[in-house]
Amino acid sequence: MTPREKHFPVVLRWVLIVGGVGFAAGFFGPIIFNPDANQGPLLGIFITGPAGAFLGLLLYVICLILGVSDTRQWQILWTASAALAAGTLFFCLPRPALRGELIDAQVRRCEAPAQRVDAAIEYWKKRVAEVTWAAPRPGWQADMRQMSDVDDGAVLDVIVVRKNPLYEQRKPWNNGQILASGWQIANEPKSYYIKFPGGCSDYPAGEKSLRFAPYDISVLQSHTIDWPPKKLSDFLDLQVLDPVPDEYRNFVGN
Repeated sequence: MTPREKHFPVVLRWVLIVGGVGFAAGFFGPIIFNPDANQGPLLGIFITGPAGAFLGLLLYVICLILGVSDTRQWQILWTASAALAAGTLFFCLPRPALRGELIDAQVRRCEAPAQRVDAAIEYWKKRVAEVTWAAPRPGWQADMRQMSDVDDGAVLDVIVVRKNPLYEQRKPWNNGQILASGWQIANEPKSYYIKFPGGCSDYPAGEKSLRFAPYDISVLQSHTIDWPPKKLSDFLDLQVLDPVPDEYRNFVGN
């Protein structure tokens, strides 16, 4: 052992370098490549950093047992660090994001939103009573009653016969491409809100309808969330059904 190694043992070289690479990749990778990730830099702090340090210790012990030369150890060290960084950064790349579902449904019943507003108000009263750290917006009950009275949307109770989830790719080489999961048999009852339907006479019981249910998380990302929500579909706790957008029509037959 050289005088320098007496003050800086070789094992620390492995632990600090591999652990540091794992920490840096796991900490900065989500910030750069996937800033919307819930956990973010915690990946480096709690997973890839400690895992890198353990990997460095393990590789050092193996090299020590096998009597690997110092030059060869450096090669293994940098190769392992590069592999750990590449694997971590690839893991940090954003997964496909759900954009909505193509819905093939059969209508059971149609009613005006005003017929659902009383039940929704009772639901939100309970929610408001449970929340002590945020005050509800003034006049929310009267506001939602008035909004539901003049709204020309409709609430559809349907049987979802089948559905086809659509995802948007978000990696650098396929960003923006739409991926369909394929039609899945559902046969489940569900209620939706439809905007500007023209009246419930357009949705008789038993009629089949092919629509698109967008997945909208903008309300969760908003810094000014209304409490209870002002948007009628959110207040009624209903997902919106839209006509199938033109860019998704090629997935209807899949």
